[in-house]
Amino acid sequence: MRVLIVGSPYIASYKIGIEQPFRELQRHGVCHYKVRQDFEADKGDVAAADVILFFRTVHPGAYNLLREAKNMGKKTVYVIDDYFLAMSPGSESGQFYHDPMRREVYTRFIREADMVKVASDYFARHLEQHYRPRRVVSFTGSVDFQMLDRLERPEKRDGRIYIGYEGGRKESAFEPVIQALRGVARTYGNRVKIEFFGYIPDGLEDMHQVTFAQYDPDYRNFLRRLYQSNWDIGLAPLDETLLHHCKTNNKYREYAACDIAGIYADTPPYQGWVKHGVNGLLVRAQSKAWYEAICELIEHPRLRQQIREHAHVHAREHFTIAACAKRWREEILQDQK
Repeated sequence: MRVLIVGSPYIASYKIGIEQPFRELQRHGVCHYKVRQDFEADKGDVAAADVILFFRTVHPGAYNLLREAKNMGKKTVYVIDDYFLAMSPGSESGQFYHDPMRREVYTRFIREADMVKVASDYFARHLEQHYRPRRVVSFTGSVDFQMLDRLERPEKRDGRIYIGYEGGRKESAFEPVIQALRGVARTYGNRVKIEFFGYIPDGLEDMHQVTFAQYDPDYRNFLRRLYQSNWDIGLAPLDETLLHHCKTNNKYREYAACDIAGIYADTPPYQGWVKHGVNGLLVRAQSKAWYEAICELIEHPRLRQQIREHAHVHAREHFTIAACAKRWREEILQDQK
């Protein structure tokens, strides 16, 4: 089967959601895939393919290719992992996606593609309710466990509890966590170390227990550093907005794969995956709740270990590249229009 992927191949969600499973599928002879950015793909690329995936694009030229593909009888799939129209119109990204032309292209892709592929059941239900696409399929991205299994993890020798976050800027989501971490630092002093990779919330830079390292845009390096950090506790706050409710379970996937006991926002991206007290802790957006959850994992090493073990087994079952590739093959590539 020949697959044309139209969209940017340079962002992390492409690497973990498409590139990893499609390399696996190509290696096993299921398909051959080709990637073209939305401004360079043409009618000839469409004619040479059996299935066309449009990845996160809102480019009018890409929509024209959707129409061409449908006229040729090709199967079309719109792959999105963000609800662009839930972004604040005042933000930089929101201004881009709320442009009337791009809004129209986005909604037309959702309604007219043969299938819409998302990474969140909540997002899938929202699209079904408000846009009535022809069909929606939901499953998450993958983790390259083979890469992780080749890495060595340094031993912690100082006896401290390591707490961390690696990821992008989440100012409002971290508001209740800042106060909680300040309380943890006062309570436990040098027994804890708090590390931030990529983003550090304002108000924590002055704490002697806190360190910061810059963001690495290479996702494989991102995951390597997370695995080798050997954190005891990983933090995953998230805003309680429609945009963030439609997000996928990235942090759970990453923390579970890297043997980190995670504390997660009690919101839709994590509620379907995290069983409180078993493979993670779920907390509401309150400083007291975050403080108590962090303290619980500090005070109970056996609970930390149980959460790490359960989450890791769960991740190996659901998030391997092979498992993700199987979902693509069975639910999209072999499905009839």
